[in-house]
Amino acid sequence: MAAITFNCPKCGFICAFREVYTGRRARCLRCGQIFIIPACDGEIPQKVEPPRENEDPLPGFYEAVLKNSIPAIFNKQGLATLLFVLLVSVLKFFTIHFDFSIQMPGFTLHIPIGWVMGVLIWGGLFWVYGEIISATSFDIEFMPEVIFDGGFGYVFKVIEAIYTFFLILFLLLLPAIIFRHIFLAFGVNSKWAVLPFVMGGAFMLPMAVLAVSITRDVTVLAKFGHLFLPVKKAFWAYLLVAGLFAVGCQLQYLTRNYGDVANKSAFVIGLNLAFVLISQIIIVFAMRTAGLFYRHFACYFKW
Repeated sequence: MAAITFNCPKCGFICAFREVYTGRRARCLRCGQIFIIPACDGEIPQKVEPPRENEDPLPGFYEAVLKNSIPAIFNKQGLATLLFVLLVSVLKFFTIHFDFSIQMPGFTLHIPIGWVMGVLIWGGLFWVYGEIISATSFDIEFMPEVIFDGGFGYVFKVIEAIYTFFLILFLLLLPAIIFRHIFLAFGVNSKWAVLPFVMGGAFMLPMAVLAVSITRDVTVLAKFGHLFLPVKKAFWAYLLVAGLFAVGCQLQYLTRNYGDVANKSAFVIGLNLAFVLISQIIIVFAMRTAGLFYRHFACYFKW
């Protein structure tokens, strides 16, 4: 599918989008200007002015989440992306435990196939999660198209997604790490002392993932006040987003891969595989909800 290339109407940065996104809103990766993706190469895109400070939130958040998400996720236009998420989850279930060893003269060569597969699969999932958030934020009512750009393109997306995700985790847990060392210096060795900082970082994880997915800029996390304002202004809506994130992650944590249940009955194996797939659907649902949170409460985002 051909790409449409044009210059940002604010800073002149060269932007490129697939034709399928013509007419949709998007954001310049350099300056953050929002615009309408034009239909032709070189066409000057229409600017979309950011919400005014006194603008009210867009109504209908809960209806969009509870009523419109199912047809948006299970939509033929985004079916390939949903199948990608489910198929790689099945692949992870059956392969992540693999660890081959080859006896060589004088030493044993370990081949961590499972570890490599885990990195490739989780990186791909992190990348798709970010694309779902971004597409939903800009009014796309179906799962975004998965474009690999070849094998090397996929590997690059995997590396970028994993690096970004763990950098987000590190920055969110940095207060807990700092206070852990401070408490140890004063002789306090209880894990409960840093638990509030860990829980706070976990609570802000959806907002951090949302911010980076939309802006494509990790430095936005340094603007903590800007991240906290939408949470404060739309607390109950954000609590729904955070709750869905927590449920999906907890289900992923509780399920076991094939290597852990291979000696169990077929029913137990099938049950664990079903939970893996259900947890991925819930996570996709959570990512769409995060995008809807931005769409409906954009007036509270000040970056």
